Amino acid sequence: MSEARDHVFKIQNAALWAGMGVLSLALYVAVPRSAWHDSLLPLASRLGLAGIELVLLAVLCMILALGLSWYTVHYGDWKPVWQRLAGGIVLGFGWLFLLAYLASWAALHSTGRFLDSVTVLLFGANAVQMIQHAAQMDPVLLIALPVLAFALAAGVTVALPRLAMKASPKTARIASVSALFAVAGCAVLAGAGSRYTVTQMYKGAFGQTGPLTSLGQDLATQISFRSDPVWSAQIVPLEQRPAVAMEEYLNGVEPAYRRNIVVVVVESLRNDQLQATGGEREVMGVVDSIARFSRVFTRNYTQSSHSDYADLAIFSSHYPLRSPRYHMYPKNPTYPRVLVYDVLKGLGYRTGVFSSQNESWSGMINYLDTGNIDRLLHADTYDGPTYVPRNDQFFYRWVKGSKRAGKIDDRFTVGEAIEWIDGLGDQPFFAYVNLQSSHVPYEIPADFPVKYGTGRVSFPLQFAYFPPDSVAAVKDLYANSLAYVDAQIARLVAHLQETGRWENTIFVVTGDTGQAFFEHGFAGHANALYDEVMRVPLVIRSPGLEPGVDVRLSQHVDVPPSLLHLIGVPPHPAFQGRNLFTESTGEQRFAYLLAQAAAHQYAIVDARYKLIYDATRRRYLLYDLNEDPGEIRDISAEREDIVGSLAARLHAWRRAQLGFYSDVRLHGDWYPPVLPESL
Repeated sequence: MSEARDHVFKIQNAALWAGMGVLSLALYVAVPRSAWHDSLLPLASRLGLAGIELVLLAVLCMILALGLSWYTVHYGDWKPVWQRLAGGIVLGFGWLFLLAYLASWAALHSTGRFLDSVTVLLFGANAVQMIQHAAQMDPVLLIALPVLAFALAAGVTVALPRLAMKASPKTARIASVSALFAVAGCAVLAGAGSRYTVTQMYKGAFGQTGPLTSLGQDLATQISFRSDPVWSAQIVPLEQRPAVAMEEYLNGVEPAYRRNIVVVVVESLRNDQLQATGGEREVMGVVDSIARFSRVFTRNYTQSSHSDYADLAIFSSHYPLRSPRYHMYPKNPTYPRVLVYDVLKGLGYRTGVFSSQNESWSGMINYLDTGNIDRLLHADTYDGPTYVPRNDQFFYRWVKGSKRAGKIDDRFTVGEAIEWIDGLGDQPFFAYVNLQSSHVPYEIPADFPVKYGTGRVSFPLQFAYFPPDSVAAVKDLYANSLAYVDAQIARLVAHLQETGRWENTIFVVTGDTGQAFFEHGFAGHANALYDEVMRVPLVIRSPGLEPGVDVRLSQHVDVPPSLLHLIGVPPHPAFQGRNLFTESTGEQRFAYLLAQAAAHQYAIVDARYKLIYDATRRRYLLYDLNEDPGEIRDISAEREDIVGSLAARLHAWRRAQLGFYSDVRLHGDWYPPVLPESL
């Protein structure tokens, strides 16, 4: 390295690391979801984690300073046109780097997770929708981040090179030695303090420290994937069913009852929001009144904590575990998919999907649209205006016309469903209605009466964060949004009654996921597999079905075979769920749950226990749901026998699922395997 370049490198390296270090520490302390605010971590551990991030920053800044010093020294040798071009490139690179760094901290603040392989994958496939959510929830931040990143980039790529060239050799030496000692101090701090953090209990704190530490943990997870217990799970006999043509399955099958079927899926519907499933106040009075004449499953689980997995299991009866990491639905998938409306279409039903959300998210539309839907409505195909929250400033209003973002107001979605049903005459029909007003930020029309609280809060509601001391106020907003959804369900039911269809209609209400309000340190959903997110109501009203409460374990994959039972049709061999209306034999049942978004977890639930396996932390959590329904006390250390038996089954299930979906040769001839209830 030339003397001039060495001189410039020392100044720029020290200045870069000092500036990024101060910025990182400030964000570490300021962002409420960072490891600094984890009260379970000792102070020494929190300081040690900061040291790790600063050491990683030092390495990165040294690499950046090498390139920047070469650019600074040679800048004067180029012609003006090349100087301007090179300056623009360097400024642009600096801006993108700093924007990504700041955006990663913003992601932690909003979702509890830094940018990593999963969030980058999500953003790449759903960029418009994700920016739309950011604009809706915190428009000031959306403007401030690129402006701040540009200002910092200009300082690094324009002002810093000029200062470096003017600095004396003595200043360069002092800066270099000071930086060296500072990095050494951070390394000592990291080594001394982070020894607490390598335990199973605190391992996840690495992912809450800084963007670089989080990326390092993400990379380590990818590299060590083969050490996951799924690969050492015992090989068990599986029920492997051969694929059959729809014509072959339906040969000789005639429904005993040609009943209409309506399945209403309510966004983020917790179990405790219906009085029929344990709620203390009347939030959805119409649904509760329907529940009095229905079979109510009070211990029902959704299959996943995020909607793109959870929604589809309700109709496919397939567990959504198809990949070791986050799965995007491809066009024309090789793996089999038989949705309940595919069967009904073959039986002469008309079929319709009416969704207030954009089903393009994560490619869900590729899975839903099997070619057997007569009417498909969602935010991407709706001719009217998509939903615009009152607090939106610019982006949402601009992008709604593109049909790539926004949601349909639920009253319009229900209106479209009613209009379609009216045009069917006496033909039997299946309708899937997805209602979204209960999604964050719980926006309802200004003319809808507020049932609880004031109907407003003084802070922006982000997808997975709001001030924890404001839970009561946010829960009131949430309840009001569910009351609005309830009013739209009332319109649909009233129309079915007025047109004489109600008495011949199977009517189902359930939630795609629940919603957390900091019961376990986080808000929203798409996160850890606790019951506030995973337990959702399942209300099934059918002509001739005796009403009552069923406390047995059920899950969303059970819905399709149960619906076919209610019209007298045998379950399709593709289904992995079970008919909920068969007589109980006392056989043990298990529910299998997963999350591959803000958390990477798998869980199994039986009649009493829930075992959660956290794939990031490589640890187990065991809860006795009878004694501890709030899942407060982890008893995994005390009941290693229960952990062992449930873990063996959980990883056998994971191995069976992943093994099937990873082997394309199986997809044309077989359906996903079913794990026997007894191993």
